[in-house]
Amino acid sequence: MPHPPVLRAIRLVVDALRKAGHTVVEWQPYKHGYAFDLIGSIYGADGGEDVRNALALSGEPPIPNIATLLGTEATRLELNAVWDIQNKKYNYQQEYLAIWREISHVDGWIHPLAPHAAVKHNDFKYYGYTTVINLLDWPAVVLPVTFADRETDVKDATYKGISPLDTEIHNDYDADIYHGAPVSVQVIGRRLQEEYVIGLAEQIGIALSL
Repeated sequence: MPHPPVLRAIRLVVDALRKAGHTVVEWQPYKHGYAFDLIGSIYGADGGEDVRNALALSGEPPIPNIATLLGTEATRLELNAVWDIQNKKYNYQQEYLAIWREISHVDGWIHPLAPHAAVKHNDFKYYGYTTVINLLDWPAVVLPVTFADRETDVKDATYKGISPLDTEIHNDYDADIYHGAPVSVQVIGRRLQEEYVIGLAEQIGIALSL
């Protein structure tokens, strides 16, 4: 579950769009846990060799958040395994596209960018809100919405996480630390509709300003 500032940002966008006369419907994510694991296997397919070679040119070490994504020699995949992953990616893309086609009246998708506002250094623990969209190869525009506010964005003390990671991220929220941090959402569209998605983001920006 996103932190309170992110939930508020989503509500602000939804309320602004409805006030401007747009129809907003709830979107049900499809197999995002599966997609998150799948793209993780793609990131580590070469054991991190490509990124490490680039970093070696300057001697710069990977930052902790990147180091956890690179993989090791043990995660390097054989060619047939890479092909299998690519087939799974293609099938997932087709399944998700079929779902969107069934809901033909949906122009775009408003989605958290991350579970938190601008993150503390080396504390980015969940990438799924963006990596799933990368796996789908869908265009997205990041739209700044608001700023975290310690008085408004109060932690829900009764919330029960749906996984250990979800609980950890929820517990990481500190209203005082995040106070004043910018909060954004992403606007997502179908593949090859980059200009259209930019237009959607512009319309949302106009609605927020009314």
